[in-house]
Amino acid sequence: MNVDRLVCVSVALLALAGCKKKEAKLEPGDLPPDTVVVKVDDTPFTFADMDARAMGYLRYDREYQGIYFTSNMLAQAKAEYRKRAINTFVYTTLFLNEAARTGITLSEQDHLIGLQKFAYSLTQQKSSTNAYFNNGPHPPDVMRRDFHDSLLIERLLLLKGQQKLKVMNEEVEKGAEEIEAANAAKRATLETARKQILEGTPFEDIARAMSEDTASAKNGGDLGEFARGRSDPAFEEAAFRVPPGQVSDVVETRFGYHLIKVMAHNPAQDAKDDVPAVPETIRASHILVRTIPVDKAKVADILYRRKFIEYGRALYEELKGKAKIENAMFPDQKYVPLDSSK
Repeated sequence: MNVDRLVCVSVALLALAGCKKKEAKLEPGDLPPDTVVVKVDDTPFTFADMDARAMGYLRYDREYQGIYFTSNMLAQAKAEYRKRAINTFVYTTLFLNEAARTGITLSEQDHLIGLQKFAYSLTQQKSSTNAYFNNGPHPPDVMRRDFHDSLLIERLLLLKGQQKLKVMNEEVEKGAEEIEAANAAKRATLETARKQILEGTPFEDIARAMSEDTASAKNGGDLGEFARGRSDPAFEEAAFRVPPGQVSDVVETRFGYHLIKVMAHNPAQDAKDDVPAVPETIRASHILVRTIPVDKAKVADILYRRKFIEYGRALYEELKGKAKIENAMFPDQKYVPLDSSK
């Protein structure tokens, strides 16, 4: 499971009209720092902690997202960021309290393994753990503590949901069949497009309307002139067989399904005197509809991740229903899972 899903929460930002204005100075807190603003059972959240979190989110969005607030909108913006901080506190606290209640802990080895996996995922994004911890919305020590908490929450879900997280072979087979059916429907759509072209609809018009190769679609599918060895072997093999002026049958490559129209076919020319050899080339256009590879291992992984999220949400709602949550600052606030985009 990608721990970044748990650590780096994506919450919808406040949509404010005209917010890209001159930055307004942040106002000081309006309650004593040690005032308890939220309590989850016996776990308190003080105004100081809440405001530090909220202003961390605000500064991060300002610095990295370019979001600014006019002075007359700052109070509303701060309220939304405070709600975000409170929501995160409630979510995290419910799970951490459950881990403590059930005796689930995280060993140093567990933490190290989790950190190594996280570091690997960040390298795929051309980032690093140092950058993540040092450039986040909160101080590095808080970011590291949040990361540790996310690993503990993940362990809690894995241990409590062992049976519910199992992916059965029948589910994988069904998922693979659904992908195959979706791909077959895309092929049928392209077959219909080919029939329309043969009946007189301009190839270029259909390419602009339906091709998923955006780079060529705007030019009516035109790929220009090219020799062999420049594109997918299956695509080239089919394209170089199509007579000029004609359209291929549906061609399958690793990218999806294609229709190929060849405008010109230029034979190779041998070297002569000081003139170098010229390779065989064609000028062609194509229409592409992308497909999803039927990879059962990936299907199983997707199903597992989906179950993990669903179980996490279900357990969250269960724990929330049992807990006593007191919110003195926003009594009517709704609390949503951190993976929710609501």
